[in-house]
Amino acid sequence: MNKATILKVLLAELEEELRRLLAANEQASAGATDSEAKAETKWDTCGLESSYLARGHAEQFKTLAADVHNLRGFVAPDYTDRPIGGGALVDVEMGGTSMLFFLLYCGGGIDLMVEDREVTVITPESPVGAALQGHSAGDTFSFRAGSSEKILHVE
Repeated sequence: MNKATILKVLLAELEEELRRLLAANEQASAGATDSEAKAETKWDTCGLESSYLARGHAEQFKTLAADVHNLRGFVAPDYTDRPIGGGALVDVEMGGTSMLFFLLYCGGGIDLMVEDREVTVITPESPVGAALQGHSAGDTFSFRAGSSEKILHVE
């Protein structure tokens, strides 16, 4: 599987999330400044709450925009004969099922369909990502008590 193709699909997903965050920020900002949101009593906090929400969306947008910018220039290295690290595409057998993980520094938890295969983006901070780092194809690893998983293929 081509990592550049996976990155392209991931970027499209993250750019869509940027559009959703921008729309949510605009809606919350409009709610905070709307004349209807003006406090009529000291307990009326609708406008204040909308401004907090807008600020939260803006912070999320800023963080995600930086991640998207970094991913646009990212070229995933080849890990065929090297220990797993950032940018590795790892095929793992977990509980008798083959799972494909793409280890990146952002986008963790996103599931993508690429070439009729599900790819899960994980980060080094995730339990599976932390357990995989430093291993190679053919190794076994454990990320929860009592589990023994096998790394089938790494690129």
